[in-house]
Amino acid sequence: MYSGTWTTEAKKYFSKTNCVAYNLASDYLNGSPIRQDYLHTVLTWISDAEGIALEDYMAKHQHDTSANDLWMYFQNVINWVKTVFPNYRKYMKGLPWGIYYNRHKDEHYNSDELEARVAELEMDDDVTNNKGIYAYLLTGEEKHLNIRTFNEKDKLRKYNEQEGVCAKCGNHFAYTDMDGDHILPWSKGGKTEYDNLQMLCISCNRSNL
Repeated sequence: MYSGTWTTEAKKYFSKTNCVAYNLASDYLNGSPIRQDYLHTVLTWISDAEGIALEDYMAKHQHDTSANDLWMYFQNVINWVKTVFPNYRKYMKGLPWGIYYNRHKDEHYNSDELEARVAELEMDDDVTNNKGIYAYLLTGEEKHLNIRTFNEKDKLRKYNEQEGVCAKCGNHFAYTDMDGDHILPWSKGGKTEYDNLQMLCISCNRSNL
């Protein structure tokens, strides 16, 4: 549908065995260039950067005689990743680096400090999703880390200890209407351990989010 000079040129970079995109960034991309996975990935990224649908981006450039802009954008993304996070880890593969680049390329980061934080988070038993470390460091949103939750046995024990009373509002609730909550938040060093557990009603717990 979008075949033309531009598509032919783009495939030279992203759709051939041992193409330049593969040689530059195979450690960071999922899929195979000959199956158009690389091309689809970079098109998803650059269309996001321009705030348009992927199909609209392709239609916009269908008759261009060169795909240099696409290739330069891709190089900028990968060079940014390698500069901000210079120590490669296998779970960096397949992350939406272009989306991260689009959102955060103008921010200033200290790579040494980020590397130290990555290593710290890798060793944190409460972090259950290492692939989310990079999104967390860029956005500050804990949801990317899938912080370990309290188990049902400990929550029921704490519920009985509190006699069903919410530790925040002081009202009584059924167990099913309460959540386990960190007394000292994980972001401030609190661990998912019994001594750091309190039961809050769902309303109070959500108001803490």
